[in-house]
Amino acid sequence: MYARIALGNVRKSFRDFSVFFLTLAFGVCVFYAFGSITDQAAVIQMAADQRRMVQALADLLSGLSVFVVIILGFLVVYANRFLIRRRKREFGIYLTLGMDIRHVSWIIVIETLVVGVVALGVGLLLGLGLSQVMMYVTAGLFEATIRGFVFAFSPAAALSTVACFAGIFLVTLVFNVSTVSRYKLIDLINADKVSEKVRLRSLPLSVVLFLASLALIGVAYKVLLEHGMMEEGPYFAIATGLVTVGTLLFFFSISGFALRALQASPRTYLSGLNMFVMRQLNSRINTAWLSISLVCAMLFLAICGVCTGFSVATGMNESLRVGTAYDMSLISYPMGMAVQDAAPYEKDGPAAADGYDAIARLRADIPDYDELFRDAVQVNQYTYDADGNPIVDTTVEELFANTDFTGNATVQTMMQGNTDQRLTVVPVSEYNALAKMAGEKTVELAAGECLLWNDLSSLDELWDAVTEQNPEVEVGGKTLRFAAEPLVHLLFSDTTAGGTVSGALVVPDDMVPAGAGPSVTVVDLMYNGERTKVEPAAVAAIDEAYGDIIGQGSTLDAWPVWNLTTAQGLLDQSSGTTVVVTYLAIYIGVVLLVCCATVLALQQLSEAADNVGRYRVLSELGAEKRMIDHALLAQIGVYFLFPLVVAMAHAAVALSVVNDIVALLTGFQIGTALAGTVAFVVALYGGYFLVTYLTSRSMLSRA
Repeated sequence: MYARIALGNVRKSFRDFSVFFLTLAFGVCVFYAFGSITDQAAVIQMAADQRRMVQALADLLSGLSVFVVIILGFLVVYANRFLIRRRKREFGIYLTLGMDIRHVSWIIVIETLVVGVVALGVGLLLGLGLSQVMMYVTAGLFEATIRGFVFAFSPAAALSTVACFAGIFLVTLVFNVSTVSRYKLIDLINADKVSEKVRLRSLPLSVVLFLASLALIGVAYKVLLEHGMMEEGPYFAIATGLVTVGTLLFFFSISGFALRALQASPRTYLSGLNMFVMRQLNSRINTAWLSISLVCAMLFLAICGVCTGFSVATGMNESLRVGTAYDMSLISYPMGMAVQDAAPYEKDGPAAADGYDAIARLRADIPDYDELFRDAVQVNQYTYDADGNPIVDTTVEELFANTDFTGNATVQTMMQGNTDQRLTVVPVSEYNALAKMAGEKTVELAAGECLLWNDLSSLDELWDAVTEQNPEVEVGGKTLRFAAEPLVHLLFSDTTAGGTVSGALVVPDDMVPAGAGPSVTVVDLMYNGERTKVEPAAVAAIDEAYGDIIGQGSTLDAWPVWNLTTAQGLLDQSSGTTVVVTYLAIYIGVVLLVCCATVLALQQLSEAADNVGRYRVLSELGAEKRMIDHALLAQIGVYFLFPLVVAMAHAAVALSVVNDIVALLTGFQIGTALAGTVAFVVALYGGYFLVTYLTSRSMLSRA
């Protein structure tokens, strides 16, 4: 009999269980799909490095899943709390009719098990479908292939999902039974007559606090935009503290302010059911302002996390596209890493001698050089002459001090840490040789002219201002002027950061002092054949010749230490990093969004259950059903909209600063990722809003 009652309750009240069911099914779906990433990758043809990256991603997701299970467990318990509160009067009637509390608890157990088992089954089916989609997405991100149609199922992920959610259900059952057993009959019968305590009744005080909250948030925005996230000092902490306090005050006072503002226009306030809606919002937001503030914070983190993750991943891919113009780059610092800001190290041998031919050394040390490489160019940057004196008398610090630049705070902060570096010089013949190999335009210098080499596009605005306001520079005791088009952007070497040189002067060859040793030497090489086919042999040849000294920080026979970078290696590494960053951003973002939407949905469903009597009175007073539905829609819509709008405002300011950092590091703007993130948030968040409204309307219709 009790099982029949429980099944009947689930069938008749399925809409009441909708948010609970949706949250469970969605959680199971996401948990299984991301947990099966290793088995998905097993059917994809990947390189060994890519498989190691997938395993690293799986390990990260496994650790993150502990956090996800805790969050989802909290949501399930929170959802059941709503269901128990919603049905207090029903349980009271059971007890009044003579049913024992033990039997009432048994009914709750059966109901929870039924909904849980169905949600688990539906979630696993959805997760299985999502995992198939992720398998092909993963293959696309790794630029790998899948032969034919493959159906991947992960028994380990399925068992892990069932085990985790079985534990959640068990905790939920214990919570439900213990909660119901503590209720007294009188409390259950009179549950719908208990009202929330209003925290702030003074409307004038609400207005004052609301204006104060806007002022605090505005000051926080100003501090963050002016100083960014990276400037030394307490600015970021101050901005964070101000926006936190401002947000708390905003939600603490917004309902009273909105009510007072609407009362200033009696025509609007008394129109339709506006007065009723505003009073409802004032009462509810006033008592739930803290939870709404926390929801706003989670929405902010979700938006920023997803958008930043996508931006970094996309930015890395875009910067790699323009940052891998050569097949291989060998970079060394013959005069020592400290040469940029101090006197050069004393070195002997050909590495420190003027006119050293690194390509000739490569030919001598690599027997198959001509079979592996079709072209190579050596480019040297010089900082000091043979006597240790700076070649360029003007320092970077002096240039910046003489430049009025009003760019973003992030660029200013980044460059402040580099002002002690000295400008280097590059012979124009070497620059043109590299440009010719890369298929780019060569340059010509008139007498007394120079160019500024910057391959970091995010710093173009800064160097444009520098060269415009400082048209001349002292090089080797002679004054050179910048050409009419002063900046050149040729890529110096393969890199993941969008560029490796900023502030080098391209000068006539005779401006490089005789006997000067290069501070930086790069040899950029092109393979004699397709990159993917030649690279293994080329890397093996370099490793065989210099494997003991590459990147080890020492020299051998006066041969400078090379830092080896290959375009294909960077691309393979980036594809793995892209997958990791993208999936982590989606995983965390989805979990946080589900948390936010579930909390708001359950609060509004609880509110609708408590207000059934009030809406019934409206109907008895003559209010049309259309007006009541519109009032309910407005109430739920505002409740969902407030935290989202505030979170998006906070995110817009924060992401503008993040955009500066991403653009500086990768040269990529986050606009595209932002649009996709907003669409993702609106779709998921809007879906919960729609379910909440339809469920609440169903409650009122049955009342």
